[in-house]
Amino acid sequence: MVYRPMATRSRITFLAVLLGIALIAAASDQAAKGDALRLLISEVQPGMSASQQYCALVFDDHRFHVEKSHRTRGKDQERKVYEGRLSDGDWNALTEILDTKQFRELRVPPSTPALVVQDSHPYTISVARQNGFQNMEFLTKKSLKPYESELKPLLRWWKSLRDVRTLESGAPVDSRCSLTEADAIFNN
Repeated sequence: MVYRPMATRSRITFLAVLLGIALIAAASDQAAKGDALRLLISEVQPGMSASQQYCALVFDDHRFHVEKSHRTRGKDQERKVYEGRLSDGDWNALTEILDTKQFRELRVPPSTPALVVQDSHPYTISVARQNGFQNMEFLTKKSLKPYESELKPLLRWWKSLRDVRTLESGAPVDSRCSLTEADAIFNN
């Protein structure tokens, strides 16, 4: 009879641990759902001796993560991170742009990096779709020109997001926004 209370405690402990595991799993599932990426957009604005990189990640739960980087010789000199939530109006405007038939059907062949690029102004755009991502990359404004009518609303939306004054956050840099030295832009 002495062992019964111990057995009951063991069962309660086991059930508590099991419940804890279930709660952690449910919370991580919820976090993963909230972390679903809807849009990645990155732009590099080259200059004579330095470039500016802007990158945004927009998530299904309306959160955004924006990074602004000052780069010289292919390396970050300064990178700032801003985070927040899109207003319902901004979210609805973005969703409307991304879900238009013209934008959904836009197919941009992968670009081949050239040894020398004149008038570079790279954009990378990835939009989450039901069966993966719709990816687009443009190395110059000239390469973007044939798709301008479909992309213009998104690029206007992007510029307005970039220009919003948001306090710098203490969030870490997201690797999806980081450029490698292979992505360095040099203008001579």
